[in-house]
Amino acid sequence: MILVGGTNGTRVEHQRARVGAEGQDSWTSAMALRMLWAGWAASVPAVLAATIAIAAVPHARGLSVFPELRHALVTPVCVLAALGAAFVHRALARRSARPRALLLAALLGLALAVFLGMAAMGPPGLAAAGGPAIIAVAVVLAFFVPRFVEHPTRSRAGVVALALAGTLEAAGVVAALASERAAPSGPPGLAFDIPRPMFDVEHRFIDLPSGARIHYVDEGQGETLLFLHGNPSWSFQWRDLIHGLRGSYRCIALDYPGFGLSQAPAEFGFTPREESRVLEEFVEHLGLRDVTLVMQDWGGPIGIGLAQRRPELVRRMILGSTWAWRTRTSEPRGIWSVIAGGPVGEFVQMNFNGLASFALKDSIVRELPPDVADVYVRPFQPLDRRGIAAFYPGQITAADDYFAELEAGLPSLEGKPTLIFWALEDPGFPRGDLERWEQALPDHRTVELPNAHHFFFEDTADEVVSEIRAFMSSDGTERTR
Repeated sequence: MILVGGTNGTRVEHQRARVGAEGQDSWTSAMALRMLWAGWAASVPAVLAATIAIAAVPHARGLSVFPELRHALVTPVCVLAALGAAFVHRALARRSARPRALLLAALLGLALAVFLGMAAMGPPGLAAAGGPAIIAVAVVLAFFVPRFVEHPTRSRAGVVALALAGTLEAAGVVAALASERAAPSGPPGLAFDIPRPMFDVEHRFIDLPSGARIHYVDEGQGETLLFLHGNPSWSFQWRDLIHGLRGSYRCIALDYPGFGLSQAPAEFGFTPREESRVLEEFVEHLGLRDVTLVMQDWGGPIGIGLAQRRPELVRRMILGSTWAWRTRTSEPRGIWSVIAGGPVGEFVQMNFNGLASFALKDSIVRELPPDVADVYVRPFQPLDRRGIAAFYPGQITAADDYFAELEAGLPSLEGKPTLIFWALEDPGFPRGDLERWEQALPDHRTVELPNAHHFFFEDTADEVVSEIRAFMSSDGTERTR
C-alpha cells in the first residue's frame, strides 16, 4: 500500500517528479513548445491579477496613475515572467523535491528586487502603487505555472478559452501602443500642431498669480462671449462658433488647468470648484466685465460657480447639455459617473485614450472628419495628460458638496437673460434637466435641437450661431465696439 500523506507522500511525489524528469533529460522541440504554452497560459491570470491590483490601490481616479504601470508595459512583463517561470520550474523539478516552494521563493525574490528598483529609480509613489501588483503576479505565477507545466490543458474548451484570452491580451497591447503615437509637434509654444485652417485663431497664454498657465483664444471685438468647454474636450470644441461670431463679438475661450494646452499650478486638485476659481482669476486678470457665459457640459458647473460668486461680472448666460445640481447614481448621468469615473473608465482612458475617443463617436450625430477627430483628442494623447478625462466623470457624483452649493445659489441668477440649447439626442441630459433650468431661470429662451447630441454645436453650428446672434441683440442694448 502506498501512503500519500505526510513525509511518505512527499517522498512519493518527489520520486514521481524525478522519474518524469529523468525521462526528459534532453530538450526537444515538443518539450520547449510545452513550456512556452504553459508560460503563456499562466500569463493570462497574471495580467488579470496585476490589472486588478493596480486598480485596487487607493488613489484619485485618473490623477494618481503611473504611466509605468500601464497595460502596454505590464502585460509584456507578465508574459516574460511567466515564460521564464515555466522553464525555471522544469529545471527545479529535475533537481528538487520541492519545486513549487522553490519557484515561489524565486518569484518573491524577483518581486522584491523589482520593488526595490522601483523605489530607488522610479518616481515617488511608484513602488507603493505597483507593489501589490508585483506580489500578486508572483503568487499567481507560482500557483498556475506548475499546474500548466505538469498538467497541460487538454480540453478543447480550455484551449479555446486560453487562446481567446491570450489573443485579447496581445490585441490590447497593440491597441495601447497605437494610442501612444505622438501628435505632430507644433510651433514654438504649442505642445502639438493645431492646423490653422481648422482652428484659425491666435493662441495665447497667460500666467496667473495662482501659478496656473492658461491657454486661451481671444478673437474679435464687441460684447464678450466667454466659452467654457466640457470633458473630455478643450477650447477647440468652440472653433465653429468662434469663427461664426467673432465678426460681431469678442470671443474668448480658455482651457482649464489640466485640459488642452493649459498647465495646473502645484498641488492643484483639478476639482470643479478649483477650476471655477481659476476661471474667476482668469476673468479678473483680463479685466472682463459684462460677459456672456457660453457653457456646455462641465462648463456649466464651472461657469455657474463664477456667476454666483461674481454676479456683477456676468450679463447673460447661454447653456446646453449641462447641469448645476446633485446627481443620483441611479440616474443615467450618475451611472456614467460610476462606470467612467471608476476602475473601468480609468483603465480604458489611461491605456487606450478610450473615453476621449468614445465621446467623439458617441456624442456627435454627424461623423467628424478624421483629421478633426484627431485634433480633438491630441491633448489627451500624452500619458501624463490622459487622466483628467477619467477623473471628471467621477466628479459628477463625488463633488456633491459643490453641486449642493450651486443648486442652492440658482435663485440668485433668476434675473439673468438666458438662452438654452437642448439636444434631444443626448441621453445624459433628459428633459427633466431642461425643466429645472427653465424653472430656475425664468428669463430664458429655449431652443430644442431634435437632431443634436451632447456636442450639439458640432451637429447644429449654423443654427446655434444664428440663435446666439438673435439672443445677443434681443434686449435692445447697444453693443460695445
